[in-house]
Amino acid sequence: MKYLTSLLLLLLTSPAAWACTVCRPRVQAGIHNDAYTANLLLILLPVAVLLLAGLGLFFAADIRHRFTLRHA
Repeated sequence: MKYLTSLLLLLLTSPAAWACTVCRPRVQAGIHNDAYTANLLLILLPVAVLLLAGLGLFFAADIRHRFTLRHA
């Protein structure tokens, strides 16, 4: 695990992972444009869906119990 973590750190901090000085402004302009918020929400949507599904599975018994209670 320690080897994997150090390998990932080396790969992410290597110069090949960063845009060159010529391309960097164009890359940043392409990311931070008018559709930035919509793109960010679309990227985070699967995370929200997985969180809701996980919470639904975790609390499924409690939810089922609450809806099947018979009030006298």
